[in-house]
Amino acid sequence: MAFPKTAKAVAATIAAAGIAVATAAYGATAAGAAPRGADTLIDTDLGALQGATDGAVRSWLGVPYAAPPEGDLRWESPQPAAAWEGVREATAFGPACSQGQGNIPGVPSEDEDCLYLNVYAPDSRRGDRPVMVWFHGGGNSFGAGSQYDPSQLVEEGTVVVTVNYRQGLFGSMAHPALDEGGAVTSGNWGLEDQQAAMRWVRENAEAFGGDAGNVTIFGESGGGYDVCAHLASPTSAGLFDKAIVQSALCGDYWAPSREEGQDRDIAVAETLCPDDEALDAVEACLRALEPAALNAVVVGLNEVQPVVGGPVMPVATADAIAAGDIADVPVLIGINREEEQLTTGGQEILSGERITEADYFQTLDAQFGADADAIAAEYPVGDFTNPAKALAAVLTDAHWAAPLSRTAAALAEHTDTFVYELAATDTPWFSSFDSPEWATDSYHMVDVAYLFEPDFFEARTAAQEAVADDMAEAWTTFARTGDPDGRGRWTEGECAARAFTNGGVRRTDLAEVHHLELWEDLGR
Repeated sequence: MAFPKTAKAVAATIAAAGIAVATAAYGATAAGAAPRGADTLIDTDLGALQGATDGAVRSWLGVPYAAPPEGDLRWESPQPAAAWEGVREATAFGPACSQGQGNIPGVPSEDEDCLYLNVYAPDSRRGDRPVMVWFHGGGNSFGAGSQYDPSQLVEEGTVVVTVNYRQGLFGSMAHPALDEGGAVTSGNWGLEDQQAAMRWVRENAEAFGGDAGNVTIFGESGGGYDVCAHLASPTSAGLFDKAIVQSALCGDYWAPSREEGQDRDIAVAETLCPDDEALDAVEACLRALEPAALNAVVVGLNEVQPVVGGPVMPVATADAIAAGDIADVPVLIGINREEEQLTTGGQEILSGERITEADYFQTLDAQFGADADAIAAEYPVGDFTNPAKALAAVLTDAHWAAPLSRTAAALAEHTDTFVYELAATDTPWFSSFDSPEWATDSYHMVDVAYLFEPDFFEARTAAQEAVADDMAEAWTTFARTGDPDGRGRWTEGECAARAFTNGGVRRTDLAEVHHLELWEDLGR
């Protein structure tokens, strides 16, 4: 049985196999948010907004933060949104940015008029609340801000903003035909959208009761890697005050180099515009393409990440961190303890076959070569419920835990760094397809089920609510104070990390749990 390298690859494969994923309805109002009143009528720098409240959370949906990036503005830096006269209704989500049906949480869309954000605030006149800005996951190719209801975080006393930003090739196309003035400028449109949203937040947070001087950016998976990029980006400097990185490893070389990105997108252009060779002709052809053509290419590529090079991400985040060229802001960073159970569980669902002990050893040989025997000795199959969990443990420790340890150590050289892992068991599974035949633990993406409870996950049980409460308290305490427990104890001790478990928040030794000594000895 062949295995994709990462959990994200399985998420894409599941979706590509035609298994439906529940998504938010775009253009719909937020669930339960109907009443209006003076507390939901506010003024922004562009005009007045009429929001809604459900009695606990006020919301303003589909708020434009930049001009529609369509027509001549496709593959251009985000431009200012137009002001409006009178009162703008802000009770319906804006469209998801153009994308095909691919990686969970994909939302098929051909809309390029999509640069909208959603603001959620406590149902109270009190101001100066910490602001949290969410960049959703989906490999920078799939998903939308409207899929994530942050009510739990808002009820802890924060203002939360969820953001749409350009996806796939619309957000990360790196082609010489799109560079301007002989300089390298293409490849980071989605990151620039996020910067425009952060500037909007700085300008308008106070109108919603937020503290414009206390802004935390946070994201998961692809969105987490974007937070890494902003930590290292000179053009993001001063736009945020704290950062939370979920299931993303800033110290790894996650974004393609300029050469790799250009090779990828030159090949795309040659496929979609085969009759054009001159750069101006290629540009004209690309700009004239229908969104569906570009979306289809992205589904085939799986994910299209931002590209290193240019003013937004001049160097790889790993190199920026090593050099200390990062924002001096507190960072909370972590992973899920069994990230790769999405790989092994998803593979069993897709294939209809159980992973065998023979599959386990075959995969170790294929991925780790001469180190396979040492790894097998460190992770005996008999120590696990089944070979699928054994393989997930190996892949998680190699691809997630060891890089997390390196990333956290590098960050801690330059800024206050707090490390966590989600270590819950009996976790929610996806709502639209069968679960593995064994109980899942803390696999890739399940952290968003605890923080947001999106529709593409099962509803949480009472036991899972306790874990969600612990995470929400830590996330919002960090946003408020720059310390996830608010008491200065998180980083004390030799094993300075915390695990969110079914039994509460516990100190954890990542080196012991994830066999980090072995991976260091192997140079991996």
